[in-house]
Amino acid sequence: MTTPDAPQRTSDDIDLLHVLQVLRRAWIPLLAAPLLLGASTYVLTSRQAPTFEATTSLMSSMPDNSNDVLRGSQVVASQLPQGAVDEVVHSRASVQRVQKTLAASTLTDEVKTSIVQDLYAELANDKYSRVTVKSRLDQQQRGVYDLRASAETPEAARVLADAAAQALLAWDVERARTGVSRARQNLQQQVDNLNLRIAALPKGSLEAQSLIAARGQLLLNLSQATVFEQGAAGNLTLLSEANAPKRPVSPKPTRNAALATLLTLFAGAGLALLLDALRRRVRSSADVAALGTPVVGELPKLPRTQRGQVVGLTRTGALYEPAGFIRVNLAGNLPETGALLVVTSSRPEEGKSTVAAMTATAFASTGKRVLLLDMDLHRPSQHEYWAVAGRPWVPLPGNTVPLRGDISQAIQHPRQASAIDLGGDIHFLPAGEVGRRSAALLSSPDLPNLLRHWATEYDIVIIDTPPVLALADAYNVGKHADGVLLVVESGETSVPELQQVLSNFRTTGMPLLGVVVNKVERASQGYYYPYNYTSNPTT
Repeated sequence: MTTPDAPQRTSDDIDLLHVLQVLRRAWIPLLAAPLLLGASTYVLTSRQAPTFEATTSLMSSMPDNSNDVLRGSQVVASQLPQGAVDEVVHSRASVQRVQKTLAASTLTDEVKTSIVQDLYAELANDKYSRVTVKSRLDQQQRGVYDLRASAETPEAARVLADAAAQALLAWDVERARTGVSRARQNLQQQVDNLNLRIAALPKGSLEAQSLIAARGQLLLNLSQATVFEQGAAGNLTLLSEANAPKRPVSPKPTRNAALATLLTLFAGAGLALLLDALRRRVRSSADVAALGTPVVGELPKLPRTQRGQVVGLTRTGALYEPAGFIRVNLAGNLPETGALLVVTSSRPEEGKSTVAAMTATAFASTGKRVLLLDMDLHRPSQHEYWAVAGRPWVPLPGNTVPLRGDISQAIQHPRQASAIDLGGDIHFLPAGEVGRRSAALLSSPDLPNLLRHWATEYDIVIIDTPPVLALADAYNVGKHADGVLLVVESGETSVPELQQVLSNFRTTGMPLLGVVVNKVERASQGYYYPYNYTSNPTT
């Protein structure tokens, strides 16, 4: 029986057990894919050429103005603005200086060519990886610049880092010297002009003496400018030269393989849970109860069973207890006599015909007179559950001319309607001819009254109908019944499908009594304990 006092889960609750079940079902691909990708990553990265990195550091600071003598005899470059060092390092002039330094080094021609080609290619693409700059500065742009160089060998990385640092220092000194050089050149031009004017004047003249005095002052200034130009200093100072690295920074096969394995594992688990969430399946009665729908019973997933064995298993075998629970739950919601019960499912192959045969057997075992109608006129299978060969035919209520026939003939000619006596208080009317023409009879306006008339001599009439998401036959019959029993398959019927069926039932006025969850795994079976309560269960 259902337990109304059990806590109901909402769709927002996280079912840890369900998550573990989803991951357990997909454990083979979830483990195989990460291990395979991790091994492949290890093999591929271990074959890659190694890359070494070397780093050199430069300092940017304010000039020392505490010594007046030094302050008056030296020109120091101004403070660098933010981002200037990075722009200079990645300029064509710096690359050309680095190229000259590499050409004078002892590196192999192959390594030199590779580095130079990469440097010019990075200039064209404006993306840099051979030489990068990392700054650690304060608000006054004072601090340390780290130049990191990547190359194919440790020595190449060291030479490239030092070459980039020397190119930067040379630019810094050059920018400090540029202003002084212009001033010196201007003074030199003034001196040359005075020399020309003095040469054109008579010696000893007053004007010549005046120009000679002016030239003397200009020569003094020119001498000072020359001293300043030679002593010009940049704002940057080399802190440490680069050292040849001992280990490559890439590739790292072990780390890459571990990361690839973990990422693939997490991605696979997430994908499995996402796919399960997109098509959340009904696993047990708890999933149905979470939708506010009563559960009539659960049926265990049995080993491969022939349809002809179901009746025997219901009477004395593994289906005896679950069929009894379904019967008890239904009996309290149906009239004691003349009840019309429609059995259907959301989709094919969920076990509706099995549940119909079980329910008929369960009610008959308590002495109830049962009429079983196979109204699945598209894919009937009810006749496969019963041994009908050689069984007698009995007239149905209203029959005046006994004649063997099927459900289609019985609906068209009710005075000739007969059923097969299966024994044990069960009468069965097979589907017979199938197809759309026969199925159209289920929309007959006389069918509800005919079913009620047949039910007058039976305690319950059980009607096996097609799936409701495939055909409308069950709606045509079910809205006139006393109750509808919906069968869903554990692990196959999705929650959205079940929600759609429940919505359709409410729209069409189908009197849903409850849901039977079929083929439930033992690990999640809600009725596992009472099913196995007997001391010597029959298998």
